[in-house]
Amino acid sequence: MTAGAGPVQDAGLRTVAKDDRQDTDRPGEEPVYEPIGPGWNAGTREAADDAGWEPQPAGPARVALSLAFSDWLRSVRTVRFWLVSAAVPLVTSLAAWILVVAVAPQAQQADQLFGAYLLAAALIPATSSFLALHWAVARVRHFPGHRGGGPISPVPGPLAAFFAVAARGPLVAALALLLLSVLAGIAGVSADMAGTAAGVVVLEFAVFGAIGAGLSEMFRRRWLAVTFGWTVAGALVVGNAVAVWALLPAVRADEPVAVTMNVVRGSGGIPEAYECAPELAGMAEVFHTERIVWMLASNPVVLLIMLADEGEGNREVMGWMHGVLQEAADGTQVPCVNGEPRTKDDPRMPLEVVGLVTQGVLAGGILAGGQLAAVRRSGSVG
Repeated sequence: MTAGAGPVQDAGLRTVAKDDRQDTDRPGEEPVYEPIGPGWNAGTREAADDAGWEPQPAGPARVALSLAFSDWLRSVRTVRFWLVSAAVPLVTSLAAWILVVAVAPQAQQADQLFGAYLLAAALIPATSSFLALHWAVARVRHFPGHRGGGPISPVPGPLAAFFAVAARGPLVAALALLLLSVLAGIAGVSADMAGTAAGVVVLEFAVFGAIGAGLSEMFRRRWLAVTFGWTVAGALVVGNAVAVWALLPAVRADEPVAVTMNVVRGSGGIPEAYECAPELAGMAEVFHTERIVWMLASNPVVLLIMLADEGEGNREVMGWMHGVLQEAADGTQVPCVNGEPRTKDDPRMPLEVVGLVTQGVLAGGILAGGQLAAVRRSGSVG
C-alpha cells in the first residue's frame, strides 16, 4: 500500500504544481485608471493612445488666446513697445497744435490750446487705427505655429494676432487718455472728450486688428496683405470723407421751401424742430445729404464726434459738430423743404449705430475669412 501510494501523491503534487504554474503564468487584466483633474486630456498623442482615450484638443480660440497672451506679455516688457505706443498720441497732438496755429495764428492762446485739444482728441483714434493695422499684419508671422494642424494643435489662424493686437489697445488708450487729460487741463476745459477718445481707441484697435490679421491669413504674401490692409484702412479713415465730398454735386437739387416758424434749437444752436408757413415762399438750393452721409458713419473721427459729450464742458463745440453731422444725415440743412415741418419725435438716422455696425460687420467678415483660409490651407497641407 505504501509503495503504491507514492506514485499517486507524486502525481497529485505534480498536478497542483502545474496548476499553480499556470495561474502564475496567466496574464491578469490590465488596471484601468480613471482620468481626473483639469487638463488630463492635454497630453501628447502617444500618451492619449496608450491610455486608451481619444484626445480632446483645445479649440482654436483657446490656443489663440494662449499665444496672444504670451506675445502680449513679451511685448509690454520691451521699451520699444512703450515708445511706439506713446509716439502715436504725442505726434498726433503735436501735429494738431501746429495745424491750429497755422490756421488761426491771430487767435488767443487759450483758444489755440482748446482747438489743439479737440483736434488731437478727434485724430488720435484715427492714427491709432493705422498702428493697430500695422501691428496686426506683423503679428501673424510672429506665431510659428499659427498654421497648426492635427488634433492636438488646432489652427488658431488670425485669432492669435487679433487677440494680441486687441490686448494692446487699452494700453495705447491709457497713454492717450493721460496725454489728452493734460491738454484738457492746460486748456481749462472738461476731459470728458479725452475719455471718449480713449474708448474709441480701444474699439478701433479691435476693428483694425481684426482687419489686418484676417487679411494676413487670406493673403499669405506680405505685400498683398499690406496693400489690401492699408487700402481698407484708408477707405475707412479718409476715403469715405472724400467720397461724400465728391458726391455732393450729384445730390444737389432746387426745391420749393416755405418760411420757417417756431424754431426749437438743440445743443450748438442746431434746429431740432420747427413749423412751416402754409404757403411756399420760393425755390432754394438743397443738398440731399441724407443719401450719402451714411458712408461717413464708419469714420473713426465721426464716431468720436457722435459719441462725445455734447454739454458745456467743451464750450458746446462738440454739440454743434454733433448737430451738424446729424443735420446732414437727416438732410435738414434747409428747413421747410416742400413745406414739411419737423418735430423732435421725427425719426433720425443714428449715425453712431450705423458706424458701429458697419465696422463690426466688415472686421468680423474679414476675420472669419482669414480663419476659413487658414483652416482650408491646413487641411490641404495635412
